[in-house]
Amino acid sequence: MVFSNPGFSQYSTYYGTYNVNKNIQLNANINTTSNINKTITTIDYGSLALANAEREKTRLQSLQYANDIERQRALEIASDPMKAFDYGFDNLWQLKSKEAKAYGFDKLSWYHKVPHQSLFIKTTGYNYRNVSEKNIITEIELIGAYKIESLSDKQQKAFMLKLYEKLLENPEQFSKFPDDTVGIFSNDKKMFLHKKDLKKASVFGIDGFKATKIYEDDYQLVIKDNFYASVNGIVLIAGVRYKGEKGEVTFEDLEGRRYYLKRLCEQIIATSSFPVNK
Repeated sequence: MVFSNPGFSQYSTYYGTYNVNKNIQLNANINTTSNINKTITTIDYGSLALANAEREKTRLQSLQYANDIERQRALEIASDPMKAFDYGFDNLWQLKSKEAKAYGFDKLSWYHKVPHQSLFIKTTGYNYRNVSEKNIITEIELIGAYKIESLSDKQQKAFMLKLYEKLLENPEQFSKFPDDTVGIFSNDKKMFLHKKDLKKASVFGIDGFKATKIYEDDYQLVIKDNFYASVNGIVLIAGVRYKGEKGEVTFEDLEGRRYYLKRLCEQIIATSSFPVNK
């Protein structure tokens, strides 16, 4: 017998009002349905950003610094996260032939700005992570640019080609997540989708799209911004994820953190670059 997680009936009411029919599988023969009601909440971005800045300042003031200059920079960054870009450092990765071929290039140079370590720490690859005082995790993901015709992995090539064609044919429709419906619990993806959005964005210096998905699952609340662009047979991909544990944070908390860090995250993605014309 498979029992549903009772926490799944406790959805956030932050983004709107839905009457949602959710099937809960109890066993192979019995299904029951629960209705979830939502209410609308407005967002005061200015107040949320100010609160984030104050909390970040408190966190950074408690750290040890090598000198007064580093301490002053950290406090400036708390007030204005874009300073993490100004005080970050330039990174140019000259990929060797074997490494470059994974992206479909014979040779490749990949540039991006590494944000100041007082705000983001490097994890795997070119991914960066920040954890707030309220345990909200923000992850910047610089995934890469893929030259489709030269990819050796057949499965990867097929996926990127399909993605490229959809971006060329109808980028707006593709980026709106047509397979995901707002106000519906997805049994396949085990998530409840609250909202999705689409805006224009610069992705590694190329005009593209920022496709946003706001959802929750058994354990977390998540706002995920996916960045896509395509040019000359190349697909460019990046992302930013804001997430927190259910019961510890709210979507209002996530929205405030996103508003506080958005300019920095999107500047890093916009200014990262590949030789897309080669």
